[in-house]
Amino acid sequence: MALRTLISAVALLMSAQAAAAGWPERPITLLVPFSAGGPTDFIARLVAEPLARELGQPVIVQNKAGASGNVGYQSVLNGPHDGYTLLHNTVGMQAINPLMYPETNMKPAQDYVTVGITGAMPNVLVINPQKNDFANLQALVERGRSAPQTLSYANFGPGSSPHVYGALLQKLAGFEAVGVPYKGSANAVTDVLGGQVDFLFDSMTTSLGQIQTGRLKALAITSAQRSPLLPDVPTLKEAGYPGGDLKFWFSLQAPAGTPPEAQQKLRAAIARVVASDAYRAAMQERGAEALSVAPDALDAFMTRETGAWTDAARSIGLKADH
Repeated sequence: MALRTLISAVALLMSAQAAAAGWPERPITLLVPFSAGGPTDFIARLVAEPLARELGQPVIVQNKAGASGNVGYQSVLNGPHDGYTLLHNTVGMQAINPLMYPETNMKPAQDYVTVGITGAMPNVLVINPQKNDFANLQALVERGRSAPQTLSYANFGPGSSPHVYGALLQKLAGFEAVGVPYKGSANAVTDVLGGQVDFLFDSMTTSLGQIQTGRLKALAITSAQRSPLLPDVPTLKEAGYPGGDLKFWFSLQAPAGTPPEAQQKLRAAIARVVASDAYRAAMQERGAEALSVAPDALDAFMTRETGAWTDAARSIGLKADH
């Protein structure tokens, strides 16, 4: 009986190893935990086609929004840990959601393994030049210091990147503004254009057109270097606030326990996609950055960058959302 059990266990192990060696043998799903149209979604769609070519299997993007990404996060975690369903994660979900939603017991570093960094999306500090024609960021800061809480800034609720960047700037620059929450970029930008709100750290993707037409004025960008799409706009570091130099990045993650062979193939394939000229050009056209991180540097990147965002969130007093 013991011999039969041992033979069965060995057979199962050999079968699992054979399956992993042949991975992938069917389509792969990239689950986006937000609605279609935003950066998390369009970056996943830019990744999907070249990744399918690399892996020799279709790669399908699926949206499952809800609870600031937590619904999609849990959905992938509750599914098979076989590498066929991946989560397109954001730094917000990785570093901030565990602080905001402690009741979910999210532990991203334990729940998932990172198989690739797909890119970064800078935020741009924009104003309406018809209402507040600040010459530069320092002029906005000086107004905020001289008249506390007379300026207002739009955000998408506690823990959103516009909230974190906006609150962090106030802390670094020593002024106070009134936060005005919105459900998303469209309404926030509309009110900045209408003069109801003074400034907003918005996604490059959604503000670029308004900046280029002059309806919005960009005072600073959150990337480490200037964007070729907005070469005259200084970085926060150049404007005197290096502490605001935080990349808002995106990652592809597989549930912990995914076969190592599948993890290795995914890491190598995603690295090749992100490093390609075609992918870099496609990302740049949308105002995003193809952030290339070598497979053997992924774990260190996640530890360092997640820690930086968690520290920033704590420094502005971010607390549980209840």
